[in-house]
Amino acid sequence: MLKARLLTALVLVPLVVLGVLYLPNPLFALVLAVVVLGGVWELGNLCGLQKTSARFLPLLAMAGTLGIMYAGRNHPWASWFVLALALWWAAVLLVLLSGKLKLEVKTGLRPVLLLVGLTVLAGVWLALVRLHGMVPHGPGLMMFFLILIWVADSGAYFSGRAFGKRKLAPHISPGKTWEGVAGALLGGVFCALVLAYLQWLDLSAPLLILLCVSTVMISVGGDLWESVLKRERGVKDSGKLLPGHGGVLDRIDSQIAAGPFFLAGLLLLGVTN
Repeated sequence: MLKARLLTALVLVPLVVLGVLYLPNPLFALVLAVVVLGGVWELGNLCGLQKTSARFLPLLAMAGTLGIMYAGRNHPWASWFVLALALWWAAVLLVLLSGKLKLEVKTGLRPVLLLVGLTVLAGVWLALVRLHGMVPHGPGLMMFFLILIWVADSGAYFSGRAFGKRKLAPHISPGKTWEGVAGALLGGVFCALVLAYLQWLDLSAPLLILLCVSTVMISVGGDLWESVLKRERGVKDSGKLLPGHGGVLDRIDSQIAAGPFFLAGLLLLGVTN
C-alpha cells in the first residue's frame, strides 16, 4: 500500500505542479474540470446512484454548469457564491465537530445530498479557477494554496501520530485528533510566513497568518464531510482510481472546503486581482 501511494504521488505531484504553474487559465480550468467531474462520478455512487448509466446525468449537468460558470467567473454573482460557500463550510465544520451528528449506513438515492455535493464541487472549481487567474501571481497563489493544504496534512499526520490523544470527531473519523489539528495549524503559520516573505500580496504577516490558519481549520471540515459520505454509504474509499490513495474525492476533500474559503478571505481582505 505504501509503495503504491508513493508511486502515485511521484507521478501526480510533478504533473500538478507543471499544470498549475504553466497552463494558461483556460486550459487549467479545463483540466480542473476533468478532476471535478471525476469527483462527481464518485459522488453519484456515494449518494445512491448505483447504476452506471444513472451517474451520467449529474456528470452532464456539472459539465454544462462549469461551462456557464467559466463565462461568468468574474461577475459579482461569482464572488457572492464563493463567499456564501465559505460561510457554509464554517457552519458545516461546527456541526461536524459538535458530536451531535448520528451516522448510519443508508441505502437508496439521496437527492438532497447529491445536490449539495454538486454545488460544493462546482464552488471549489470556480474558486480555484478564479485564484489561478489572479494577476500577476495567480498561478503562484494557486500553487501556494495547494502547498498550504499539503503541509497542513503532513503536519496533522506526524503530530497526530506523535502526540495524538484527544479525539477530534470519533463518531466520524476515529483516527483524527486535536493534536493533529494543532500540527496542521502550525503548518499553516509556517506557510503564511513564507507568503509574507514573498510579498506577493499587500497584506501584513498577521493577516496572512489569520487567513492561512483559518483556511487550514476549514479544510478539516471538508475532510470530515467526505468521511460522513463514506460512512453513510458503508465504504472505505470514494473510489479506486488512484492506487494507494482511493478515489478523486479522497484526494481533494480538504480542498473542496478550503478553496472557496481561501479565495473568500482574499476577496474580503481587498485582494481582487
